[in-house]
Amino acid sequence: MSPIFKTGRLNRLIGTTLLGLCGALTASHANAQAQAYPNKPIKFVVPYSAGTTTDVIARLYAQKLGEILGQSVVVDNKAGAGGNISAESVARSAPDGYTLTFSTSATHATNPALYGKIPFDPIKDFTHITLMVAAPNMLVINPKIPANNMAELIAYAKANPGKLTYMSAGSGTSPHMAGELLKTMTGIDIQHVPYKQVTQGLTDLLAGEIAMSFYHVPVIYPHVKSGRLKAMGVATSERSPIAPEVPPIGDTVKGYDIRPWWGLAGPAGMPQDIVDKLEKATMQFLKDPDMQKRLVDIGVIVTPMNQKDFNAFMATELVKWTKLVKDSGAKVN
Repeated sequence: MSPIFKTGRLNRLIGTTLLGLCGALTASHANAQAQAYPNKPIKFVVPYSAGTTTDVIARLYAQKLGEILGQSVVVDNKAGAGGNISAESVARSAPDGYTLTFSTSATHATNPALYGKIPFDPIKDFTHITLMVAAPNMLVINPKIPANNMAELIAYAKANPGKLTYMSAGSGTSPHMAGELLKTMTGIDIQHVPYKQVTQGLTDLLAGEIAMSFYHVPVIYPHVKSGRLKAMGVATSERSPIAPEVPPIGDTVKGYDIRPWWGLAGPAGMPQDIVDKLEKATMQFLKDPDMQKRLVDIGVIVTPMNQKDFNAFMATELVKWTKLVKDSGAKVN
């Protein structure tokens, strides 16, 4: 055997050994990182301003997550462009587990269709870790409308096409999409009226200037109890813990189920060991009795899903909400 061949084979052997060693060192380093995680504060980016439902949920979660992981979790409100600014900033962050956010029905399901072009891929640019909570809306009508349940409301709407109006906080919002889904599934003709100031929309609803609306349960339910509005149903497949006597719309309109939701996400490419640690901690947060009570008081339902199920759910939700936006012709206000 020639010396040249021996040298070449030796070099290849050394190269292979070094590659294997580098791979082992890399895996060892990644494992050490995961075991040490978190060893510095975690930033939780919130796509909406302080005081919103999303912000309230985020602050509850950040507090409990910090206790579970033994590290501070800092909430960073980054509002703008319907949550797109926040989502893009997280998508462009290092996938080390120190920048987290909510993936929501707005930022990751509605916005891709509503805005036409967004600076991130809602699936590929994120590590979606677990679904956390969902918030049912309640369909309410002004008492002037002669209907006492969903069947009567649908019959009245069909007998009076185009007469009923429903308000929302803007095109593409969950109340708007809830109305569009109801139109699609029942064939009724109701007119959407978007408001820039949702408080004005509520005032008009109470005054009878607007016939009906889908609205967040904790906000609208007191007006139902006072008799100023009538509840037709909740926009989910199960009853709301806040208003258990109000039936789901799905009891009348089979398959009707639409709700805003929030899940935990980070940038694409996060180490699986860190993902697993965050999933476990999040499930612990969602199972905590005190946290469950506080979440119910906010008006959200605990809906935990593991990473695999959440990713499958995300894919179907993106298709559903995209179709609704396109069918409704919704545009950014």
